[in-house]
Amino acid sequence: MRKTIIFLFSIILLFLATKAVADSPDIPPLPGQVDPYRTRSELLMDATAYTGVFTPEQAASVWAKGLEMRSAAMQYTVMTDKLKKEYAEQLDALRSNWVTGESSPSVMSYSFKKVSKTDESHAEIILQIKVGSYHDPTEYYAARLWLVREEEFWRIDRIAADEGLYYYTLYKP
Repeated sequence: MRKTIIFLFSIILLFLATKAVADSPDIPPLPGQVDPYRTRSELLMDATAYTGVFTPEQAASVWAKGLEMRSAAMQYTVMTDKLKKEYAEQLDALRSNWVTGESSPSVMSYSFKKVSKTDESHAEIILQIKVGSYHDPTEYYAARLWLVREEEFWRIDRIAADEGLYYYTLYKP
């Protein structure tokens, strides 16, 4: 329970830091001055290495909840270091401020279609992501997540998704 609370607290802090960076004016620091928003973001991103979830399903749920909340920070927290680096580089190249998806249509829900553990350290999960709005027809996209266990935490190591889901993940493998 304590680890779950620590994990949720870390996600909230990372989300707030990301929002602070997104809401901050684009004023560069003076020469010799430290950018406090960049520092805060880097520290929170580094903290995700020490937080995590304890089942593959929890990792997939946090990632999918990040799609619903349009939060790249939530998606980021459950990735391996290699995938975090790749994802952050793509987000930075887009200058996305770590906000994913669209307000309408948006990710409405997700469901597990297949969960398989190949062994005690590897799993594969297929999610069905429901996207829609009151004005647009509902669409469904598939996302396949490959997960690995790193010490006590499960992390997403690889993602493959239907092309239409790109606008909601801002990630291309």
